[in-house]
Amino acid sequence: MDQIFIERLKILIEESDLSYEKIAHGLGFRAKSTIFKYKNGKIVKIGPSGIAKIANFFHVSPSWLAGFTDDKYYNI
Repeated sequence: MDQIFIERLKILIEESDLSYEKIAHGLGFRAKSTIFKYKNGKIVKIGPSGIAKIANFFHVSPSWLAGFTDDKYYNI
């Protein structure tokens, strides 16, 4: 997984003030540990649909989350 994705996911989690459990539930994950693993780079494969799902949840651009642009809200 790309370091930019990890850093930007950390920012989104911190800015959201949501618990890992609420984020996991909102994304349809069974365990909050999945979010923790993404944030800490323990899960290294995430496809375009996963990036889109996370970006949609946090209301940001998938391109920003993936590191393709610096515009956080571009093309939402």
